[in-house]
Amino acid sequence: MHCPCCQTSTLKRARLDEHLAVHACDSCEGQWVSSYDYWHWLEWQAGSGKIKSCQSSDWSETLKASDNRRASFCPECHHLMRRAKVGHGLEFYLDRCSHCGGNWFDKGEWGILKAHNIHDKVHLVFSEPWQSQLRQAEFNRVLEETYRSALGDEDYSEALKIRAWLEQHPHRDYILSVLNQVPSSEDESRYIPVKKSKPKNDIPKKEVSPHSDVSPHDVSPHAIAYGHSGHPKPYDYPKPAK
Repeated sequence: MHCPCCQTSTLKRARLDEHLAVHACDSCEGQWVSSYDYWHWLEWQAGSGKIKSCQSSDWSETLKASDNRRASFCPECHHLMRRAKVGHGLEFYLDRCSHCGGNWFDKGEWGILKAHNIHDKVHLVFSEPWQSQLRQAEFNRVLEETYRSALGDEDYSEALKIRAWLEQHPHRDYILSVLNQVPSSEDESRYIPVKKSKPKNDIPKKEVSPHSDVSPHDVSPHAIAYGHSGHPKPYDYPKPAK
């Protein structure tokens, strides 16, 4: 097998951990763990406990990972390997073949995973619940930054104190009802009647001279519409084109 990163170096059989046989690259110091070897090793593990989260600044010089961000192919079946973010304070990605289930660890990645109790949970990193949790954590981080930017650090800290106090209060629902209440009844501005303007009549009324013998009641609607008291004015039809 050839190294998926160097693509020229040949992987040699080695031992990464007790009961865990791997194929290592002498050039880039990466390790290839087949699916069979990983599950065989996992059967001997008693469980490493809870995950220890960290920040990138907490890494020591001996726990540096050289994450390869290029697309890689499986050294066994030559299928394209899938990448998944580890999360929990670890910013690098793991590579796994979606066909045979083997895993590739770049230099230093296995040591970091072991230090944070994730080395026996590699098969869970590529699962949808794990990745969904990471997406939710990233959304919460962006939302917190938005609140801090809008309110400022001081007001945001006060808002967190109010939320913590509210969550522990026995009458939490009543307090939320008061905060979400509509404007109080003392505000009578909403009861002020609104004056409605009368609809405008665009039809002009016929002005009848006081000396005319025609009564205003005798004027027909057609006479009002055409502006005189006689018959409607004949319509001038357009002449046909020559």
